[in-house]
Amino acid sequence: MKKFVMVSALLLTMVQANVTINSASFQEQTKVTPSGEKVKEWVKASKVVPGTVIRYVNTLDNSGDKSARKLVVNNPIPENMEYVAGSAACQSACSISYSIDGGKTYNQPEELFLGVGKNRHLAKASEYTDIRWVVDSLGAKTQSGVEYKARLK
Repeated sequence: MKKFVMVSALLLTMVQANVTINSASFQEQTKVTPSGEKVKEWVKASKVVPGTVIRYVNTLDNSGDKSARKLVVNNPIPENMEYVAGSAACQSACSISYSIDGGKTYNQPEELFLGVGKNRHLAKASEYTDIRWVVDSLGAKTQSGVEYKARLK
């Protein structure tokens, strides 16, 4: 399963800040502890069947000496996956918006409409095509992350 992530910021900030991004995908797995207790944990995604929820995590790492500001992370939702409503999150202060047109435009969920006339309706989370995070600030020599969940159709 391939996933493409784009991170952008002002060129000057990127040069001073030296921000990189690492992406990983996880699936929930139930394990049994030595005492017989069942616990759930997130493990690297491997064999995914329809209905499986995948957690996509993008880790932002600023190895530079300057803070990076207003980092934009655009993340297409992979083909054959449906975004899980309310699952997009940030580890630090950020804003989150969504797209229903392949990343051409982004807006808040209450502003996303599909169809025309009588067929016009508020877009369902499963109809989102992309997610955008704008991370307010990433300090020098620090990490932060953004993530979301999606279900295989």
